[in-house]
Amino acid sequence: MNITRETLLERPLSFSSIKQFIRSPQHYVQYLTQERKQTDAMLLGSVVHNLILQPEQFNDKFAVEPEFNKRTNQGKEDYQKFLDTMTEKNLQAIPPNIFIKAKEMVTQFMHSPNYKYITDTDIREQRFDKNYESLPVCGYIDAMSSEYNVELKTVSSADYSDIQRDFYNLRYHLQAAIYNWVNDKKVMYVVMETSFPYLSRVFIPSDAYIDEGRKLFQKAMTDFSYCLDMGLFDSGYEFYGGSDPMTLDLPGWAKKGTSDDE
Repeated sequence: MNITRETLLERPLSFSSIKQFIRSPQHYVQYLTQERKQTDAMLLGSVVHNLILQPEQFNDKFAVEPEFNKRTNQGKEDYQKFLDTMTEKNLQAIPPNIFIKAKEMVTQFMHSPNYKYITDTDIREQRFDKNYESLPVCGYIDAMSSEYNVELKTVSSADYSDIQRDFYNLRYHLQAAIYNWVNDKKVMYVVMETSFPYLSRVFIPSDAYIDEGRKLFQKAMTDFSYCLDMGLFDSGYEFYGGSDPMTLDLPGWAKKGTSDDE
């Protein structure tokens, strides 16, 4: 795929695409061209988001699947007709078990003290389009209050150590920096567990967290501009430094454990 500035007008950079470019230019191209299949976890997150942030639009986006006996020919035929109707109406079908779970999660959340961080927002699903120098960047912020850009996340565990590790691995510090760059507001993460009892917690990134994300964002945009000017989107990992073999060392935690044993 030939990436040009015209390409960026059609597909501006986003947190997700920048995250892939940080891996390699080829990962970025693959992100643009691949057919992305929605997993049950992704669908659950989408339904929860909608029920909390824009419940009035639920029927415009989703439809819960009726019960079909897919072991019979008639059941298979009825199910296919239902899917065809969903395509015609541009609706997303939700299996009953996912809808039930989403409703349970939302009910639990709405009775928690953390729900106020959503009700305090007055803007929901806000799209932004902004240029970083000559590069267009776009995205959606889940909700906005006078002080915060609020992001709603569904997670398997809201334990602090798990959130700290998982959010870093998912490069959410990059996302937080991008959202802070958009409007100078602080970022707040409201996280909801996807297993019973569906607890929730709230996390506000530290200045150091945002600064680390900002450095990553700035470097990624500089590298992307260079890649665009030089036409290097067929590059793999070598884009970020030679193709010679790399030394494989022990991870930091393993080194610490070894030194402690001595």
